[in-house]
Amino acid sequence: MDLNYRSALWDESSASRAYQDVLPLVDIVFAGDDEAAIALDGRSEAASSDPADLARRLADFGPTQVVIKRGADGAYALIDGTGYEQRSVRIDPVDTVGAGDAFVAGYLAELVRGVAPEERLRTAVRAGAFACLARGDWEGLPRRKELALLDACDPVVR
Repeated sequence: MDLNYRSALWDESSASRAYQDVLPLVDIVFAGDDEAAIALDGRSEAASSDPADLARRLADFGPTQVVIKRGADGAYALIDGTGYEQRSVRIDPVDTVGAGDAFVAGYLAELVRGVAPEERLRTAVRAGAFACLARGDWEGLPRRKELALLDACDPVVR
């Protein structure tokens, strides 16, 4: 499940109740910091600066894999109780629409391949970054071999 909150569709309190009803039924949940805060507290301004805390609290609802999408700050995942961090890739974004979807697609593609969590996160972050290099919500989605083009980029150290 990708929380993917949209304020035009519902208010944060309603979304929070719905997320909390659904979270016990999912195995994997993806969320940005603000979306995780909405799911947990019903308010985006309650977002913790600690992705490990957000992931742990979401995992308490039942998902065995919680992935916090952090944009320019990379990603954090809590998988079966073990935490993993991935730095972002330094890019000059053209359009961030579709980055979250590309991130999720990259993660799930690697999950299906059976690769380790570190590689899942690495591909997810790179796919999200790649999607930011073109305008539109799907036009910048990379093919697997295209991800190597980002090897020339310096990882962001934060």
